[in-house]
Amino acid sequence: MSNHPWKLVGPWYRWQRPGVPSAGRVSRPALQKYDGPNFVASFLADPQHSLRFIADDFVHVVKKLTPLNPATYKSKPRRLSEMGYVPTTTRKLFLDTHKRFYLVVCELHCDMPGFPSARRDEVCDAGFVVRRRVLRNLTRPALTQAQPIFNRLATAREAVSEFATFDPTTPLSLLKKGLAPQGEAMLSEAIASSLDHQQSSVQLNFARAQAQLVEWAQKFGVSLQVQGWQPSHDGIGHWMDVDETPNTITEQTFRLYPLIPDPRMAKHSGQGRTIFFGAVPTGSSDTDELGQARFDDVTQYEIRCFVRRFKHGSPRTPKCCGEVVWSLPTEVYQLASHFDLVGTSHRAVSMQLPDLSALEAQAAALPPNQLAPFRMVSPPDSNLEFDTDKDGNASNPSKSDAICSFSIPLITIVATFVFKLFLPVVTLLFGLFFLLKLKFCIPPSISLDAGIAAELQATLQLGLDVSVDAKLEIGTEIGDHIDAKLRADLGTEMAEGLEDDFGPRAIAEMTSDIYQSGQEQNAPSLTAKLQYEPHVEPEVTV
Repeated sequence: MSNHPWKLVGPWYRWQRPGVPSAGRVSRPALQKYDGPNFVASFLADPQHSLRFIADDFVHVVKKLTPLNPATYKSKPRRLSEMGYVPTTTRKLFLDTHKRFYLVVCELHCDMPGFPSARRDEVCDAGFVVRRRVLRNLTRPALTQAQPIFNRLATAREAVSEFATFDPTTPLSLLKKGLAPQGEAMLSEAIASSLDHQQSSVQLNFARAQAQLVEWAQKFGVSLQVQGWQPSHDGIGHWMDVDETPNTITEQTFRLYPLIPDPRMAKHSGQGRTIFFGAVPTGSSDTDELGQARFDDVTQYEIRCFVRRFKHGSPRTPKCCGEVVWSLPTEVYQLASHFDLVGTSHRAVSMQLPDLSALEAQAAALPPNQLAPFRMVSPPDSNLEFDTDKDGNASNPSKSDAICSFSIPLITIVATFVFKLFLPVVTLLFGLFFLLKLKFCIPPSISLDAGIAAELQATLQLGLDVSVDAKLEIGTEIGDHIDAKLRADLGTEMAEGLEDDFGPRAIAEMTSDIYQSGQEQNAPSLTAKLQYEPHVEPEVTV
């Protein structure tokens, strides 16, 4: 058994330079995303085959948009909402119910020249912990002074992110048209110099904002404290302060499992490597003593992996575990909310409504005792009953006990009717017209001709207002068509309420979105948006 120090890092194929030791030494355990519950089998077959993190996998915040100019049309807002949904730099993990699953993957090496893999049989135990960081000494005066600093920091971070993704070749290729080679070179040099100057300015602003944040924290004594979860009773626990890398672990741990590749697969990414993996928990029934859930959608979490090695020269039994080797923490992440629209869209749910003709035939042919399997039992004086007079008004309310059986289709029909009845009431009463853009809140009959939709989209790109009631000369045909569809599909009252509250641009944009989402035959499949991480090979260094 060797006695070289160990280093627990990310898997080699996720290093900034795959397989290069200098890149691996500073790497963190990787979070890998999957779209099915058989993700462990997929990982064992090919560790690199996982979903790529895309824009949807960042936490978004609600932020006020820059107002349009002009902001209103005939005193009506030109946008359906002035609030935007803006991405941050924090990773978002969806829930199991969103059909997304995650693994944390790490790799064990000997911290010596060449950075060789440690031997798997020298590992006594392996696991990981889920932690959070909380602010200490955060007072109201401190929070008041911090708000403008946070705003400047967020603005500076956005600018840095934009420069990181900006591709100067696209605008440069347009400017180069018709220029001589010497002019192209001068233009390229000028643009490069300008971009370097702007990037330096942006990075300087970001560094200044960070320095101001540090000064603020020192002034008010604000600090970050890492906490781990300590179970106390069955399903009940609490967050407690812990050290970053303790040798005695008292917080709850989760298992890491060794990746043992098939020896017949010579090109398996785990061959010759000591890789461990574990399923990331995105939900739990655990609560603290006040009933607050252990995991929520507002707290930021991180994972830290660890391995224990056998004591040098001791028998290899679980009682002979010695030193604990910790990894760096993973990237910080938050959990998606249960009703996250992107998350819920990953798993399609179809509800088949009853066929009234078939129900009529069955009800006529079958005996009553076979038609109502859903039984409702009312205790004494708990069954609410009433009669109706000739005008349909309720009368003679009373309480009794009863056992009533109902058919599942009957309950479904009534529930659907109540939903359709109250949807326009809630929308109009509270002005929640944005609900009409949610797939489950709009009638499926809303549609536009493809030509009309294309013309509408072109008009919207010009930033023009299209009058719903065709009072403007611009887009008269589109306005008439939208008006007819809104009144036919939404109902006159809801369409008039929408027209009273919003300008034609907002209505036109919403109708265009409804058209695009309503074309079921052209809708992408649930796997169409899946993007996978590219397969990489280790770099060869000389």
